[in-house]
Amino acid sequence: MKLFEPIEFGGMKVKNRIVMPAAELNYHTPDGRPTDRLLRFYEERAKGGIGFAVVGIAKIEPHFFGGIAAHSDEFIPDLKKIADVFHKYDVKCALQLWHPGRYEISFDPNRQPVAPSPIPPPIFTKRTPKELTKEEILQIEEEFADAALRAKKAGFDAVELIGSAGYLISQFFSPATNKRTDEYGGSLENRTRFAVEIIQKIKEKCGESYPVMIRIPGDEFIEGGNTVREMKQIAKILEDAGVVAINVMAGWHESRKPLTTMLVPRGGFAYLAAEIKSAVSVPVIASHRINDPIVAEKILQEGKADMVAMLRALIADPELPKKAKEGRFDEIRYCVACNQGCMDMVMQAQPVTCLVNPIVGREAEFENLKAEKPKKVVIVGGGPGGCMAAEMLARKGHKVVLFEKTDKLGGQLNLAAKSPLGYEFAEVGKYFMNVLPKLGVEVRYNTEADAGKVLAENPDVAVIAVGASPLIPPIPGVENAVTAFDVLAGRAEVGNSVVVIGGGGVGCDVAAELANEGKKVTIVEMLPKIGQDIGISTRWTVLMYLKEKGVEMLTNTKAVEIKPNAVVVEQNGERKELQCDTAVIAVGTKPNNGLYDELQGKVSELYKIGDCVKPRKALDATREGADLALKV
Repeated sequence: MKLFEPIEFGGMKVKNRIVMPAAELNYHTPDGRPTDRLLRFYEERAKGGIGFAVVGIAKIEPHFFGGIAAHSDEFIPDLKKIADVFHKYDVKCALQLWHPGRYEISFDPNRQPVAPSPIPPPIFTKRTPKELTKEEILQIEEEFADAALRAKKAGFDAVELIGSAGYLISQFFSPATNKRTDEYGGSLENRTRFAVEIIQKIKEKCGESYPVMIRIPGDEFIEGGNTVREMKQIAKILEDAGVVAINVMAGWHESRKPLTTMLVPRGGFAYLAAEIKSAVSVPVIASHRINDPIVAEKILQEGKADMVAMLRALIADPELPKKAKEGRFDEIRYCVACNQGCMDMVMQAQPVTCLVNPIVGREAEFENLKAEKPKKVVIVGGGPGGCMAAEMLARKGHKVVLFEKTDKLGGQLNLAAKSPLGYEFAEVGKYFMNVLPKLGVEVRYNTEADAGKVLAENPDVAVIAVGASPLIPPIPGVENAVTAFDVLAGRAEVGNSVVVIGGGGVGCDVAAELANEGKKVTIVEMLPKIGQDIGISTRWTVLMYLKEKGVEMLTNTKAVEIKPNAVVVEQNGERKELQCDTAVIAVGTKPNNGLYDELQGKVSELYKIGDCVKPRKALDATREGADLALKV
């Protein structure tokens, strides 16, 4: 595979073309020092076979909230710890230098953010930034160069400037945020001057041969911003200034276009890397939604990029490169772009976790997992929680039997996968169907387990992971409706005009699928917001999709009666009838806890996990499944 061919740039010999790009993981201390947790995260990915790593974001000033510290010489020994981890596994690494500009969230509440021009951002603090003076611009350039020198002293092979995502360097690039009339504004060359001068100053301090990379958006996807046409010209100017590689991502944090959710097809923004590559001769790295080595290989084979950045794919499976190289594609835990454990957590300043890999950031806890005395474990339910428990307990050395009432694993995620908003969820069940038998787990499909079947196995441990069932609300005429679960499973006939009662995640999934089939769909939601239970980084893209598909969304609206051809709703004290061929119930679920109650006192160790405890997200179920392996 071309993916595993070496590449040389900036004097660095890199063993393959898989790049782990920089990302805030929130595993560092509040002042930006690496913790053992962070070092272990990096070590697992280095050991897993990546060729190149970019570490970051690394702040060049002390008052920014977030980021690894690179703003003072006192942090050089800490930075060295990170570089050493990668070098131990023959992985080249760069430190990504960051100034947030107008996106700044500060430890100091009285500090005003700075930017090329005093234009407030539509996200984060929304505060109007102070326009930088020329002296302040030169000072920030020095800070970038000083941080680069620290990276060099710490042993990093290169530095990467973050000129993307809407941070300070990209604010200078963009005509939407740079309205200056001096030499740093106006023409495209002037708007690129700030970045060019930073590169020059780094070369002066670190030596002409020290490699400088940059991450840029191939298109800003903001109103009045740079399109791919201008970004190609900017890339050429940056190449002429001396950058040795260009990492191409899509959009800014404020772009009103899906960038990281399942609504972006796999490798969906590789075309931007291809456009930039056509304008420069230095290596170009493609980014965004590359979760599959086959997709990555295709991007390289088609000449769209020279390397590929895979961040969430490596959060999901640190051994992805190794497994791909050995041809074990069926054993890869694929990132499903749900954003539940990564983007949503980062947006709330929480440590990153992962639906498909609950061990991420907890590598030390799960090290050397070995049962002192192997036990017989019976698990009932092959949803994400039950499967994760089966995998981890089998890896620990226990003998595991898993009962699943259908013919496949994955539980409710298989229903979500029927929707255009959730198709990647199908990968979760597929992974477990491939891997569990290899670990010696005996999976009994099409078997509905009752207390008798469980007890007949003489288990030392029983784990109940039977999920939840649709909640049927006490609405007059509810027998005239079908459930969202039955619709997604293909068990219910649905007419051309549909009213979905309930606008949470499941209601949105079923509405999206029916609208995608060309049906006329209305969602009725009692609460003031649709998709209230959907994560912060995904919800707005779901609403956008539903709107584009013509789904009518009624909030603060209660269904009070279901007739054979209409749903009667109450809104602002007024009643009206919504004509429809089919009413679909999606008002939530209730835990299936009967079996757990029946087995109380009959098995020496009895546990329940996932939705049968209380309905939540798949992220919670897989975490509980993994945690069981620490207890049992």
